[in-house]
Amino acid sequence: MVKLIEKKDLKTGDKEIVIDKRTLPKKVPANVKNLNYARNLPPECDGCPYRPQELGGNGICPKFEAGALCVIRKDIAKLVDQTGGRTLDLMEVEFHNNFEKLIFFESLEDQHGELNPEVTKRINSLTNLGKVISEIKTKRETVEITQKETLTEDQKHDIAKTVKLSRELLDES
Repeated sequence: MVKLIEKKDLKTGDKEIVIDKRTLPKKVPANVKNLNYARNLPPECDGCPYRPQELGGNGICPKFEAGALCVIRKDIAKLVDQTGGRTLDLMEVEFHNNFEKLIFFESLEDQHGELNPEVTKRINSLTNLGKVISEIKTKRETVEITQKETLTEDQKHDIAKTVKLSRELLDES
């Protein structure tokens, strides 16, 4: 709701009615000035709170793409640059390819009997890729359950008796 306020000009002393800018709806949430610093961005664009308004978001994401992965998140953006696409299928293919290469380099490492930095690099990239894939596949949803009960007369009587006894004990001490 937009509110109007009366404002007085200091020089002329005239009063005028202006819009109170503090009550205008904000286009950008207060804590999101740059989406790179936004917290808890989902891995997929379809579940993002910054998607277009017609899809239920607030419409400030410039890189939204329906059915794609979020390229604003740095971890996913790096993987998207490597794989060349923004879909989960491409990431899974990349994961399997990296896994096969890791097995090959581990066998070479075993044959030579020395540590190879390439294996460590592959393990790290495979771990990061696996974390992102598992985060995408396991969707987190919060369900809130509430339960209401009414007390019987016996329960109310027992509570009143307990409160009465505890008050008497406090008065004695």
